[in-house]
Amino acid sequence: MHSARNPFSLEVFVSPERLTALDVALATALTAAGVGHILLTPVYYRHESPLNQAWFAGSGLALAFLGMLNLARVQSDDATVRGLSKLANPAGTVFLAIVAARLREPQTLAALAVNAGLTALALRK
Repeated sequence: MHSARNPFSLEVFVSPERLTALDVALATALTAAGVGHILLTPVYYRHESPLNQAWFAGSGLALAFLGMLNLARVQSDDATVRGLSKLANPAGTVFLAIVAARLREPQTLAALAVNAGLTALALRK
């Protein structure tokens, strides 16, 4: 008999339950990082213009929303949520790769790694 299991799937190496736990952990970490980014805006950008503060906080808001979209994807079987996640995660990874290449800050590289992991997990189904 032919097996319907995809040999290129992550499930070959890790159980689906562990992948779901990893998915939740990464999505929670990205959401928390985004919220932290917003909360630290007055600390790091207190001497900057209001426009720079708004862009910095807005980037944190985008990260938080991307993390929440991934949490919704894990909790739901909705095709729309899965589709939006499959579009938003690669876009977030490209954005963070550009930012990481320019800034080379540890927190940016960490956010890139987290989002790249979420992208791989979102695209696996």
